[in-house]
Amino acid sequence: MVKYKQLNLKDIPYYRKLIANIQNNRCAICGEKLDEGAALDHQHRFKNEPIGENGAGLVRGVLCRRCNTFEGKIFNNTRRFQVKNINEWLKKLIEYWDSPNYPYIHPSEKPKKPKISKRQYNLLKKNYDKKAKFPEFPKSGKLTKKLESLFNEYNISPYLKVSEKDKHV
Repeated sequence: MVKYKQLNLKDIPYYRKLIANIQNNRCAICGEKLDEGAALDHQHRFKNEPIGENGAGLVRGVLCRRCNTFEGKIFNNTRRFQVKNINEWLKKLIEYWDSPNYPYIHPSEKPKKPKISKRQYNLLKKNYDKKAKFPEFPKSGKLTKKLESLFNEYNISPYLKVSEKDKHV
């Protein structure tokens, strides 16, 4: 039977420093240099789970604050969503992320249409030579059908072209 040492809250700074030294003062996950916000990470245990069974309740290492927070969110969500074997699930997730994508763009990723340029609108208005009332500049900035037909008729782009010089600023 394995013997475990029960730590008290006052023991945390000592063991955090001891384990951090073993880890060369680097986060056990991301490898970044540890600072004062580093956490003595441990594996939480489920109700009625014996201490030490599959690592339950035991210290795992020292993590930077960011990795400790992220690891905790992953662990808590695996319980929430009843993921049975987290190690296998994470391996499959990495395989999934590394697999090729399908050549379809999701509707939520549809590129947004650019807003019309006020400068181009004013240029069109200046060149407008008809007696009919000229359409107002749309508050949304979206190109209306009426304005689109006028821009096409006068061969003016509704969008301000970015010059090569401005692209590199």
